[in-house]
Amino acid sequence: MDYRKLRSFLALADTLHFARAAAAVNLTQPALSQHIQALEQQWGVKLFARDKRKVSLTREGALLLGEVQQTVQRVEHLQDTIKQVAAGRRGMLRIGYVGTSMLEPALVKIIRAFRRDFPQIALQPVEYSVNQQLSLLESGDLDIGILRGPLPERRQISRQILHQTSLCAVLADDHALAQEACISLADLAAEPLILQEDPEGIGLGGAVLNLYAAARQIPTSVLRARDVATAVDLAALGLGVTFIPHAPERFLRQDVALLPLAQQDVTTALYLCWKTGAANPEIRRFAGYAQSHYGEEPAA
Repeated sequence: MDYRKLRSFLALADTLHFARAAAAVNLTQPALSQHIQALEQQWGVKLFARDKRKVSLTREGALLLGEVQQTVQRVEHLQDTIKQVAAGRRGMLRIGYVGTSMLEPALVKIIRAFRRDFPQIALQPVEYSVNQQLSLLESGDLDIGILRGPLPERRQISRQILHQTSLCAVLADDHALAQEACISLADLAAEPLILQEDPEGIGLGGAVLNLYAAARQIPTSVLRARDVATAVDLAALGLGVTFIPHAPERFLRQDVALLPLAQQDVTTALYLCWKTGAANPEIRRFAGYAQSHYGEEPAA
């Protein structure tokens, strides 16, 4: 379907005057008439009723007008996108993230601000586990990974800290300790530990086990959960204690208590990761933007 003929149709439908419509699309009047006649023959309908005094849309023309407008808009958007891609002004980022990252207001701010300042870059976020993200980054099937430390050392993966957040304990709201202003790990010595399924020593699960190891404390038992949301659900049932990055309580269930830890230096870090030497130029753009606007430490 000829884009120029569609534009001629829209111009005539707008002006209902052949001379003015021709001028609007930089055509001669006979050329515009030929475009309209060609469309009518191709579609098998009469688009305009015309006599010596006036031009008007037929019923069929009016019914087709909206579809033609949308088609022309899509074609013009495609043309603009092609120009941006050719000029290197449009790109795409495939972003992986762990579930707990969305509890971080800082990350939400980064993505919102980046989308506002770089609307020409399409973001495709998908939730993956730590191991999945590392594998996808190494294979080149993911551009950016948003992971919670600790992370394994891999030479082919570059990383920088996005944000550090204090760890908090999560207990059922009817627990005897639920009303405390803060809590120590020693207070939780008798509580089963609910831990998400992270690889050994990695991610939030690794951070929590490091916390216990630093305190020379061993959980009475460990209950494994599929993910952080499930761990919080189990804590709400009174089955034990779990730990999450500090988050606004509105993000959590209403039947749990979020308790700060007495140890002030207990934190968890959220990392931005990408494949070292990756070709996509938008990766560095995103990493630099996040670091300059919200980053707390230089690349780790």
